[in-house]
Amino acid sequence: MYVRTGKWEALILAAVFGLILGAAPASAQEPDGAALYKQHCKACHGGKGVPSKQMLTIYPALKALADTGAFAKLPTDSVIAAMRHGKGTMKALADVLTPEQMAAVAKFIKAM
Repeated sequence: MYVRTGKWEALILAAVFGLILGAAPASAQEPDGAALYKQHCKACHGGKGVPSKQMLTIYPALKALADTGAFAKLPTDSVIAAMRHGKGTMKALADVLTPEQMAAVAKFIKAM
């Protein structure tokens, strides 16, 4: 049996299917690198990528992320590797951040 649909019904069906098929899950959104930096990195590296004098007295080898521009020139993979495995006294973040989150933080750091 053939059912004839009107123009409006067809448009509504097309819109519904478009929303269902085109909707991206919330987890597919890129993580917020700035928020993750603030949560996991700011305490040591400073809010603007420059460690405080107090942190430098505790960790003299602590790197400034923003003032030299050196991090902007580093490959993103190198920044992510430092987060994943740790470096010097910095603890590894592999158990804390997902690879996507580390990539978002690295992108944020490189833009400082």
